[in-house]
Amino acid sequence: MVYFNFFLLEFACRKIDTILWERKEPEYRLNDPSPRDAVKPMILFILILFFAFVVPSVAADAWFADTRPGTVALSRLAANEWEEASGREFFETFDSSVPLVVVIHGNWMSLSEAKHYGKMFHALSRSIGSHRLLVWSWPSERLNGRVRRDAQIKAVRADAQAEHLTAFLYSLPADSKVSLVGFSFGAKLVCNTLQQCADHSLQIRTVLLAAGIDQASLQPGRQYGNALFATEAMLVHINRLDSKLRFYPLLYGCGGPEAVGKDGVSRYGMSAESRAKIKSVDVSRLIGGEHGFMDSLRAFLACRSDFKHYSLFLD
Repeated sequence: MVYFNFFLLEFACRKIDTILWERKEPEYRLNDPSPRDAVKPMILFILILFFAFVVPSVAADAWFADTRPGTVALSRLAANEWEEASGREFFETFDSSVPLVVVIHGNWMSLSEAKHYGKMFHALSRSIGSHRLLVWSWPSERLNGRVRRDAQIKAVRADAQAEHLTAFLYSLPADSKVSLVGFSFGAKLVCNTLQQCADHSLQIRTVLLAAGIDQASLQPGRQYGNALFATEAMLVHINRLDSKLRFYPLLYGCGGPEAVGKDGVSRYGMSAESRAKIKSVDVSRLIGGEHGFMDSLRAFLACRSDFKHYSLFLD
């Protein structure tokens, strides 16, 4: 019943998308979306909310991890409130047969905002099957000063924060199934974690949403050159209209590399096996110019079943 409801949701979304697309003038269908596409995220949001709250769904165990104290502070969702919990509670109740979905936000996210969005995603994800949700939050609050300097500091910090997530994953049973979902600079945290888990036996699938990492960073010999060895599959959402990622090259000065979330992964020099692990999906028409955490997560949930092998262990 749960999967039927979600398939019905996807059918409705595709039907609306088709109707709006067919109404466009032919010349507008070739490249960028028309202004009509701006209503689609709202329609998608309403439909997902309907199926998340109205139809029967599978309850998901939800946890929250905060690394701001310098260690991993855990909370568990109970009666729609985050209650402090211990690592012992997490691991004592952990079932390796139930997929663990780790969602990591990007820059400019406060602790309260991360907890709020964690509740929202938990409500939306109840329709995708049984799993344990772990919202992973890192110190990404906006700094005073220039935006470019803030982004440079956070890019370095996101990579450093991978140490916490790596240690946490190494504490899981070896037969665990883990899906790592990283948004914006959260994708840096994910990829650097994979880089450090290349020799681990965990079953990992990866989702990069609006990824704020260099196009060539996954190539052999580059910053995350070993990351693909640690994951079974990698789903990459591309949004060529992203209003924030178009400035990504300025992170290094003029003429820097484009972001994976805007132009996709550069596969030059990769083996056939590594290339086959990557699946790119263009969500430009679905999201538009937004660079929002929840916008990306809603788009991911909407098209997830089309790319099951590349995303979650909920086939």
